[in-house]
Amino acid sequence: MRLTLDKGFDGWTMDDLAVEADVSRRTVFNYFDAKADVVLGPMPELSADRLAVFVDGGPTANLLDDVMVLARDIVAEQASDQEAIAAGRAAILGDSRLLAMVHERFEELSATFVEHVRAREGADFPTARARLIGRLVATFFDAALERFEADPDLPFADHLAGVVADARLIVT
Repeated sequence: MRLTLDKGFDGWTMDDLAVEADVSRRTVFNYFDAKADVVLGPMPELSADRLAVFVDGGPTANLLDDVMVLARDIVAEQASDQEAIAAGRAAILGDSRLLAMVHERFEELSATFVEHVRAREGADFPTARARLIGRLVATFFDAALERFEADPDLPFADHLAGVVADARLIVT
């Protein structure tokens, strides 16, 4: 992350990473297939069991609440180191190529998400509405990241819950 912040995404190579990490190039490639994997980390995944509960209408029977349960599950599996989160966000927002990669990942996740929502809600559920829910969750994450940077003593999951609570206040 430091290399990306200092030099930009295109300003360093995997060889540079190996030197900085004091490991061999081969070791770097044993863990990462590409630079994007180093900076962005792995694609978030949920267990088949969690997805099955969601598709079956659970755990709360409210679509938005259940989507946020899935989001919290993803957050719980990710590191919540404030410095790493802040650095990652700064790197992504500061580099248009990384931002485009994040957008591509979001589109991939969104397509899968839409399938799960429509499996749950029925084939008549509008795709545009399912995509909107996904975009709202992305917006909630971004707002929670801002709050987390300002108040790192509160766990990220609590910031995320606060953003959702604030959104509910706005629409009611």
